[in-house]
Amino acid sequence: MSQNVTRKILINRRLKCLSDLGNRIKDADSLKNGCHIIMNALQKNDKDIPFALIYLIDNNKSETNFEPRVAYLSATTFDSDSKVNDEKLIPDHLLETPEVIDLTKNTYENYNTYIEIRRNTTNHSFLKCKSWPIDLIIRKDEHVKVALNDESQAVLFPVKIQSVEKKILIATLICGINPSRPLDNEYMEFLQLVVNHVSSILAQGKLREEEKKQLEMLADLNRQKVTFFQSVSHELRTPLTLMLSPLEETINLCTQEEVIHSHLQIVQRNTRRLLKLVTNLLQTSNIETGQLKVQYRETNIAKLTQELASNFNNMASKLNLNYIIDIPNPNDFNQALKNKVYLDHELYETIIYNLCSNAFKHTWSGNIKVRLYIDHENERDIVILEVSDTGIGIAEADLKNLFQRFYRVESQQSRSYEGTGIGLSLVKELITIHGGNITVTSKIGKGTTFKCQFPTGFEHLPINQVCLNEDDDTLNNDHQLNLNQQLYLEDLQWDQNNELTIRECESKDIINMDIDETFFSTNVFHKTTKNTVLIVDDNIDMRNYIEGLLKKEFNVYRACDGRDAWLLLTSLPNLPDLILSDVMMPNMNGYELLNKLRSSAKTRLIPVILLTAKAGELSSMKGLEDGANDYIVKPFNSRQLIARIHTNIKLSQFRYQIISHRCRQEEVKQLLISISNTILSEINFMDALSKVVKKVHQIISCNRIFIVLCELSEIQNRTMIALSEDPEVNSEDNIISNLISDQLTVDQILGICESTTSESSNAQEDYSTEVDVSHNTHCIDTSRQVSMLSARIIANNKYLGWIKAHKSPDINWDDTEIELFQQISNQINVTINSVKLLKEKIIKEAHIKAIQGANSVKTQILANTSHELRTPLGAIIGILSSIKDDNLSAEQKDMIDIMIHSSDNALFTVNNILNAAKLEAHKITLDCKTLDLFDLLESTIEIFEENSGNKQVELILSYDTNSLPKFVKSDPERLKQILMHLLSNSVKFTKEGEIMMKIFVKSLDTVDENLENQLTKKVKLLVEVSDTGIGINPEFMQHMWESYSRVDTSIIRQHCGTGLGLSISKQLVEINNGEIGAESKLGEGSKFWFTWNVELPPIPAISKILKYADSPIQLEDAINHILPSHIRLKRILLIHPIESARIAITNFLKNFERVGVFDTCGKGIEASKYHKELYNQAAYDIAFINLYEKDAEEVTKAALELRQINSDNLYIVFMIFSNSSEKALVKKLIDTIGGRSTRIFKPITYKKVINQCSRHNILEKDFENSVSYNAKNFINNNLEKFKFDFETAFKINLASSVTSPLNICKKRMADCEIENMDEIRATKSRLRTISNKYILCVDDNPMDLEITQKNLEELGYSTLLARSGQEAIDLLQSKFELLNSDCGISDTEDKLKYFDISIVLMDCKMSDMSGFDTSRAIRSLNSEISDIPIVGLSASATEETYNKCKESGMNYCLVKPLKIEQFNEIMTLCNANNFI
Repeated sequence: MSQNVTRKILINRRLKCLSDLGNRIKDADSLKNGCHIIMNALQKNDKDIPFALIYLIDNNKSETNFEPRVAYLSATTFDSDSKVNDEKLIPDHLLETPEVIDLTKNTYENYNTYIEIRRNTTNHSFLKCKSWPIDLIIRKDEHVKVALNDESQAVLFPVKIQSVEKKILIATLICGINPSRPLDNEYMEFLQLVVNHVSSILAQGKLREEEKKQLEMLADLNRQKVTFFQSVSHELRTPLTLMLSPLEETINLCTQEEVIHSHLQIVQRNTRRLLKLVTNLLQTSNIETGQLKVQYRETNIAKLTQELASNFNNMASKLNLNYIIDIPNPNDFNQALKNKVYLDHELYETIIYNLCSNAFKHTWSGNIKVRLYIDHENERDIVILEVSDTGIGIAEADLKNLFQRFYRVESQQSRSYEGTGIGLSLVKELITIHGGNITVTSKIGKGTTFKCQFPTGFEHLPINQVCLNEDDDTLNNDHQLNLNQQLYLEDLQWDQNNELTIRECESKDIINMDIDETFFSTNVFHKTTKNTVLIVDDNIDMRNYIEGLLKKEFNVYRACDGRDAWLLLTSLPNLPDLILSDVMMPNMNGYELLNKLRSSAKTRLIPVILLTAKAGELSSMKGLEDGANDYIVKPFNSRQLIARIHTNIKLSQFRYQIISHRCRQEEVKQLLISISNTILSEINFMDALSKVVKKVHQIISCNRIFIVLCELSEIQNRTMIALSEDPEVNSEDNIISNLISDQLTVDQILGICESTTSESSNAQEDYSTEVDVSHNTHCIDTSRQVSMLSARIIANNKYLGWIKAHKSPDINWDDTEIELFQQISNQINVTINSVKLLKEKIIKEAHIKAIQGANSVKTQILANTSHELRTPLGAIIGILSSIKDDNLSAEQKDMIDIMIHSSDNALFTVNNILNAAKLEAHKITLDCKTLDLFDLLESTIEIFEENSGNKQVELILSYDTNSLPKFVKSDPERLKQILMHLLSNSVKFTKEGEIMMKIFVKSLDTVDENLENQLTKKVKLLVEVSDTGIGINPEFMQHMWESYSRVDTSIIRQHCGTGLGLSISKQLVEINNGEIGAESKLGEGSKFWFTWNVELPPIPAISKILKYADSPIQLEDAINHILPSHIRLKRILLIHPIESARIAITNFLKNFERVGVFDTCGKGIEASKYHKELYNQAAYDIAFINLYEKDAEEVTKAALELRQINSDNLYIVFMIFSNSSEKALVKKLIDTIGGRSTRIFKPITYKKVINQCSRHNILEKDFENSVSYNAKNFINNNLEKFKFDFETAFKINLASSVTSPLNICKKRMADCEIENMDEIRATKSRLRTISNKYILCVDDNPMDLEITQKNLEELGYSTLLARSGQEAIDLLQSKFELLNSDCGISDTEDKLKYFDISIVLMDCKMSDMSGFDTSRAIRSLNSEISDIPIVGLSASATEETYNKCKESGMNYCLVKPLKIEQFNEIMTLCNANNFI
């Protein structure tokens, strides 16, 4: 009892301490304050923590880490005892406690001395040292227990806080230990929680401390900025004033004809611009600091506005703009005002000039209007100043930032790019000072309107700044206004940019035309006595100045922006040698012009120098990266500028020479290739050589080039066979007459050559191919005196003739021409020699290709289709299947379903192509297995449930449960494949009506196989798939079984497909020794039928399948379809308007006691009433009612009436299509009628009917818990039944088997119509027992490896990854060696229990070491792990791959792509066999 009380007191005391620390987190406003808060809280709990100290760590941040530098003693629990100078009072029994510890110095103290101290019932090791081991804490990064001088103890904890990149050490907390309490886990956990709270408090203190520093820094920066603006503005105004006054006097003394006069005017204009900028900056800073001097005077605002606005009349005239000043008569305007207007004239002038100059800057045509009028607000007169234009307008996104300081609208259509971005901000602030407001409206391409409001009177103004004496308007103020006028008007230089208008074209499309195709000749660099430079700058003064510098040494062209420069280039006869361009320009800036120049082949080589005021490394880097040759920052040195221009022009010319040389080489290369192609492609050798000499003549400048044959018996001696001659050279008759017209091939020439040379084989021939150069020599072929190049033509080491070139005798050949002639002669010789070899090679290659043709195509289709298409599909299907059960919205689930459906269709197409290839290669054999035929038929037709439901086409499955065998032995995959092809075609081509699949037994044979005296029964099934679709054209019927054949009529052209389905079906049926056929009538429908041979399996095989049933079933009952009595005795009512559907469902209900079948609800109601009147009891237990949207009202009434007649226990099942509209309809209907009701989707199958009858029995017992009961009990009852022989599992392809245990489980739960997916997810995990073992995933494809890992982890399995076979082997061996070293168990079975890798999941086709080789290597290991289960993954779904897997020792092989359900299946089997 006393122990419980002590424990309770202890827990409460510790919780209170932690609570105090947690409540004080928000109070920490600095690190030091946070330390004191911590110590104050810990002082209150001196029972658990007798004392505490905290050292703050000062870190140096390096490039990769935080390095502790100094530790400061910040606070202790003894601080309250200190009274003098804030000194720390440290008791003597503690270790040495310096206030500052330098952590960068190496400590000489040895921390290897530990002592054992017994505390209560346990012993602990404590470090014995002189001072607190702060550096040891930093190195070990964990707590350290130390022994103190008085045999008490303490624990040192590292305190970390989260930084941006990682956790950093911020402090070390030293906590004393209560000597009366055991240092157990609870005590250490409490201390660790204290450390966590300390970390939170220090993190909060550091954050608040950094925020304070940031705010102080920002405030200081703002003060420094304002002070800087004021100082700079004041300092600049004095020298500017001293510059302007002497300038004006000097200009007045100079005549306008003098050259210096224009230079002085440039200086004057730009000095005034600088003065205006300084004035604006000064006004801005004064406004911000409240130091702007303002004098409000009574003002005739109409007169003042008229005078200021009139200053822009000349500007409007020069720019051809309609300038409207809409201001009333000043006297009338003043009389209309109730109060006087008080303005600061200088500030008002700044407002007018800023708004008007902006309007002129951004308006190219139309009008600009200045309007002044009176408005009223709150019974007070308001003067409205409105400045509007029809300019380029402002984007809506820029309007909200328009009045922000330094904000500039990036416009490509303004007259100038110049500006600081403070004009409109200054205007708004000046209007605000007057007590007014400014608004703006704008529309791109339409114009902009600024509306300024000025209140009347002076009540809203500071009274000490209002001048009521009108005489204060002195001459000095007028002089200042005149100066401001000059500053603004002289800043508007766009009226001088008339150069652009000269080159403006009527069509705007000329700007987008390509210079390459329109304006230039092939001579890019036209050489003149002077080089040409194009100057591009939007500042007229800068253009004039640079032109004056360059015109002495260069021809100069000028452009005012990038667009103007481009237009100028299109009009110049020759391109400039260099372009000198500004960067910041309107319409097209320097970077855009540069990109346009570099994108054109004709202007790409023109050197460009960017001359700009944009200083900075980033700006220069951008210009150079975009292709600028040089980047010069203003202001610049004129001599340096000229020197750079000369240098870049020379470099450009040198680059052009290099490019020309390369072009020449490329031209020669193309000529040599053309020679070979011409000789090889021409049949007539004479024509080929004639074309060759003509092409050579185009490259080599000479009078003539010709080829002669020498010493041939059949032809005249030295006969000319090819000639190309300059038409301007007078040719003699004997030259042309020597040309022969015989049609000779290369083989004929070579044959003649060999026959003639064999006659004179003893003669020594010169086979040299070097070029002979002869100057002023006589040519026997032309009988003329010429300068000649000649080279021998050699074929198969036989002398054939000459190729010769002539020039006038007084002209020499240069080395380049000789070298080129040598290359040409060599190329002719090589080509002639290769003709025969090439023909032989072509014949051999054609023969080889003919032999390998068919096999290579089939092999390529098989390999590529299997691997290249399945690999990406694997990624898609794997990811989709892993996320489809996540918590998604309905819309997201629909999108996932669409993607899954599309990927399944793609995989289906891939399988079709692969199967076709296998069939053609005779690589498909039937794999017979024992299967549940009913399940196969139902699962196949249910695949088309949604497609048929969306079309509202009745999908009907019909078979006689009493005559059709439930269990057969056949190939389920191939049978399912045929059914899917036929059903897919029917669904695809049927828009309305019905589709029926009927199966029945055609014949039954008994064969004695003499195998253990067992008789094998052979059954031939007949399957018919009929529809009411569009039918098949009779002309197509005879071709529809061929591969890739598709009906291509206008009726079905919208349907897609590979054309392989029917072909594959036919070949599979023939492999099964069956027959297939079709009947169709165009417009009425089609019927496909086939026979399929199966065997009735022996009793043991059926028993093995029954192990996976969802409820215990006796063997005899399963074979004979005997239903349990509680189901068989149900009374069933069936109402369906379609006769074929009624018959099919009735076949499923043959074994029930009573079944009423009607085509209308009315008949069913009459039968129920009659039975009720006759026997005074309910006629039916379950009612299956078909529901169409059009009959909803009738069905609702009928359901209510049936329930009234048959009592509320009537279980109503509505049969509906699987589409959204009918789902919503039936939900509404069920809510209306209430009671026991549900719905099932068409097609109606035997299993769905039986499950609904079973569910009715459950509902009678417990209606509310039916779903969870059915799902949970099915899983719980059948988990043990999943265990079976793994060798059997190898024979069952779970990737697609319809009889796999997990598929059966999923179907049973689906048939129970479990709506609560969370319930399924909760129970799904009970199918496996997840331990601490891992699954080793091996794949060299990172994407496939990641998907495999994700799917397994989604299922709850832990994984290890290996990216090669060797890595997997090394991992297995290292794990086992580690187990041997750490585990003292000698027994093999016990040792394997501790081996943490349970199964290997491995790709078969890896590059370095295949999965097959890896599996063999694992099986050959001399250790117990050689028997570890191995599952192979392969994208190749061939029989060869399966055989390789089995031969290499793999337990199983799965075919990619895999869905998460298939992973779950194989993992469930492994779990059932205790592998996981």
